[in-house]
Amino acid sequence: MSVSSTRLLETDVLRTAYKNYRQGLMLQDELKILTFLQTNYPDMVSAYVLSLARGRLGILRRLAEAMLREDIMGLTSSSHDLYVIDSIHALNVPAIDEYWQMIIQTLHTYGLENSKIYKLYPLCVRECLVIPISRTYAFNRVEVDGVILHVTKDGVRTIEHSVELLQLMRHKEELHQEREQSAWVKLAEELVNGSANLALSHAYWEQKKKELQQKAEEHGITTAIDWVLSQKRQDHKFDSSLFFEQLSVEGHNLHPGAKTKIDMEPKDVFRYAPEFDGVADIQFVGIRKDFMEWCVIKENEEDANAFLFKEYPELSKEVEREFAGQGLFVNDYVLVPVHPWQLEKAIPDIYHLEIKEQIVVPIRGIIISSGATSSFRTVVPLVNGETRKYAIKVAVNSQMTSTVRSISANTTNNSTVFTRLIRSIMQQEQDLVEKFVPVCECAGFNFKSKETEGLKGNHQLKSRNLSAVIRENVETFVALDEVAIVGSSLFAESPITEKLILVELIERYAEKRKETSFRKAAFQFVSEYVSIALPGFLTLMVKYGIGLEGHLQNSVMIFKEGRPVRMLFRDWGGTRIYRSRLQQHQVQVQFYPGSVTMTDSLKEMHNKVFYTVLQNHCGELILQVCKHFGLGEGELWQEIHRICEKVFDQLESLPQYAESVRIDRKALYQAEVDHKALTKMRLEPEGKEYSYAIVPNPLHEFSRKEE
Repeated sequence: MSVSSTRLLETDVLRTAYKNYRQGLMLQDELKILTFLQTNYPDMVSAYVLSLARGRLGILRRLAEAMLREDIMGLTSSSHDLYVIDSIHALNVPAIDEYWQMIIQTLHTYGLENSKIYKLYPLCVRECLVIPISRTYAFNRVEVDGVILHVTKDGVRTIEHSVELLQLMRHKEELHQEREQSAWVKLAEELVNGSANLALSHAYWEQKKKELQQKAEEHGITTAIDWVLSQKRQDHKFDSSLFFEQLSVEGHNLHPGAKTKIDMEPKDVFRYAPEFDGVADIQFVGIRKDFMEWCVIKENEEDANAFLFKEYPELSKEVEREFAGQGLFVNDYVLVPVHPWQLEKAIPDIYHLEIKEQIVVPIRGIIISSGATSSFRTVVPLVNGETRKYAIKVAVNSQMTSTVRSISANTTNNSTVFTRLIRSIMQQEQDLVEKFVPVCECAGFNFKSKETEGLKGNHQLKSRNLSAVIRENVETFVALDEVAIVGSSLFAESPITEKLILVELIERYAEKRKETSFRKAAFQFVSEYVSIALPGFLTLMVKYGIGLEGHLQNSVMIFKEGRPVRMLFRDWGGTRIYRSRLQQHQVQVQFYPGSVTMTDSLKEMHNKVFYTVLQNHCGELILQVCKHFGLGEGELWQEIHRICEKVFDQLESLPQYAESVRIDRKALYQAEVDHKALTKMRLEPEGKEYSYAIVPNPLHEFSRKEE
């Protein structure tokens, strides 16, 4: 691949990127990163160039798997399976016509891998897409394994970048219907950006691994788990949870936009993203109280500034000094933490008039150095090597995956409302609270725009981009001989062994239990893990109608000697509460006006739990254990079913919950379930929040056996 320059991307990003890639040119985002490295980190240039193919293929694989899973444009339902056994090519079509004869002959000449299944998807006359499949897991999780091919009358070529696949699919759609093409162009921009960023992530990771492996070897340490425990023994303030949060090299396990960071320059990504050990120097902005909404969990501490001054004593003195110089009074303002990128790139533009009129006043003389977690915008403050009591979630006006990571007024104002609710509930659920622990949100802040001012879009921007939530810090829940690992990092590569962190844990688990069979140890590990997680999620759903968003990034398991011992659950923004169930407890709770947290849709609450907990969380855990330890999916889903039934049986024994159990069982075990269609959502007309694909439910067969 040439490293020569290319033109700036034109209005139609997809066609331009496709054309440039076919000509062997680097794409714009790749070139920007290369230029950044040449200027600032020349020793990383060769590693980045070598990582380009890996970054492109990583996003391409995610895109292909998502399109198959979601059956976009019939990529699954209109495909035909080709089985390759030695020289025999068996294709499941009604008849081998001239078209298929040409395709099979061309592929036979090209040479496919033996004992593989290929999805053959007709594009147009004499053209076909060929996708190698190794296995299909629960919920239609298709695993693409190998080179994706494009067959034409001229022969076979390999697809190596997501824009190639996207352009082929888009061209087919154009042949069949006329539709607004902006969604395809926007998705292409996101994928080009994500591919370049993933390549940079891999380049940095290879360097980071070498450094950590050398240090570990010097101290006789053989796993990442031991490395973290060693660091904690040397420095009791070492943050084990942050270490694992920053192993986010690959990002979201399912989303093609896993590494998308729209409008961020390479220097910003490299400086602030967790996979680069990102550090954000959190700053503060004063907002005049009549343009402000805030909430603090301590009822006797209505002053939000007192909460922040207690956590950051140096803040009070600096604000007094700067405000005195401008003739302002601290008591007229509420201070809000802001991300440095946001303060530099977004706030001066969005709040231009407010800054001019001193409604918004940036504080320049103090920073809180903070480590970026896997969510980028949530950071852990670090001062003099000491971990602070609270983490900070701040607004960042950049699209990451499918969403611009600003923070709504609903999220900030509901933070303490839900914290009070969940604390009161957990006081009544003593059987749960020891192993299922909420990470509470203690304060929320947001700019309150005057609705009569400006355009509606500008009002939305203003209400979402000076926002923050203060949350308990995960590490404060962790003992010296324990490690806290966010769910998404269980499937990250260990920098020491280059195995999955999950594999290291299970091997440690087997060693401590003196289990000689890793297969048996893996099964028991999953059983113990799920036996901690599911009772909490299911009990809150059945008894209180609370559908927690229990996906991997919101769930942090604490391990001791490889064994799961407690689960922390965090981030209330996506929670859905089924109103009638909560009302049965005569709980008085008032969420922010217009919030979607409280719902009258039982299905909406069910989908929140089933998608995030069963599909995203348990589904990934089972998939990875099957891949690495040779277990069958069926036996693990049967164990999930057994644990669910144990929880349901216990709840059903309480007469007031028997009907809810019956309803939830039926929904949980139905033959087909909704699966969030992350890529289809990007191709839908604007304004549609969620799209779903209908997928088979692996729990269904076990419920039938008991009938």
